[in-house]
Amino acid sequence: MRSLMISILVVSIVSFSFCNSQTKEKRTESIKKNEDKLYAEYTPLMRDLLKNNNYKFLEHSVFKNKVIEYFGVDIDNAKFNDVYLESGLGYTALSNEGFIDTYQVDRGVIDGAGDAFADILKDGSNNDYNIDFINYNKVLFNDDLSAISKVNIDKDKVEDIVVYLNYEKNNLLSNSFVKNIKKVDNYNESFKWHLLWYNNKTKPDVIRKKILQDIANKKPDFIFDLAYFLNNNSNKIKEKTDGALIDATLAFLIDVELQHYEDKDLNDNKGYSLLNNFYIQNPKMLDRFKSQKFYGYPLIENYTKKYLLMSEENEISYGKVIDPDGYTNLRKDKNSTSVVIEKIKSGERVEILDDSENWWLIKTSSGNKGYVYKTKIKAE
Repeated sequence: MRSLMISILVVSIVSFSFCNSQTKEKRTESIKKNEDKLYAEYTPLMRDLLKNNNYKFLEHSVFKNKVIEYFGVDIDNAKFNDVYLESGLGYTALSNEGFIDTYQVDRGVIDGAGDAFADILKDGSNNDYNIDFINYNKVLFNDDLSAISKVNIDKDKVEDIVVYLNYEKNNLLSNSFVKNIKKVDNYNESFKWHLLWYNNKTKPDVIRKKILQDIANKKPDFIFDLAYFLNNNSNKIKEKTDGALIDATLAFLIDVELQHYEDKDLNDNKGYSLLNNFYIQNPKMLDRFKSQKFYGYPLIENYTKKYLLMSEENEISYGKVIDPDGYTNLRKDKNSTSVVIEKIKSGERVEILDDSENWWLIKTSSGNKGYVYKTKIKAE
């Protein structure tokens, strides 16, 4: 078996940058000359591999538009022919050749191992790197049904195509992704950002509403948790994206949940739980939602009125968790051996429902109710 030296592609956790340049890294002339030399050597082999597997090469304008659609990068604005596509997978578009380079292997002759990349390319369809290269290009640029069926066998590749590369047009892949989606905590931040917004930030609406609505129809709890992820991490990305987009995305996710639970009582309506808890955590959000006319969602407006009415009637009390350990336990009953419902981070704001005894009944931002010893809460 050939000895391959596989290089690790380091992908930024938050890789949804709004910049359309080919790469943020400065490439020295010496490095660029070496890249050009290597591409001159390997591009013909890559082109032949695609041609021999019935890839249909597109006219430049069509290829360009598809790259913009999937990656949000205009290859005509790039300085070099090989255009880095910062989509979370780190592929490269070969502008003049009309395909993308998906390989993540060392290029050039390596002492003791020969020319690993050349050997891979000569393997044809006997090598997994080549199979991915062929299938990804045929799916993205040919909408090839045979390649789509092959990709659909592998859940990880379905996630690559649907989430990172924004390929939503095929129902087989989209439905397969939604069917097999795991819990929010199983995915890294990069995945979640890509699931929320399209790579192409020039679209009239960059929120990925179709795929998010499809997920909500099948697994509403995923949308609930995704909304909390976005709300809790919004400060991380405010320098990279418009705050109004964050609010608009939260409004959409809340509305989707309100629709799903509209026939439930308020206590069981997870959409209302999101709205209520976000307003409590950030009162300014209510003002922003109002100023944008609740982003056109009648349900948000209606449930906001209910929230305001209930707030006035109940005179809600709040406090903050204070614990030197960094967190405190929310327990099911009023004793230190009771089941732990949730670990609440120190500094988190909570709703105080009953403070008449040593163990206070509280409600957390995630909607859980339970007891915390009174010394762990500082009333506001």
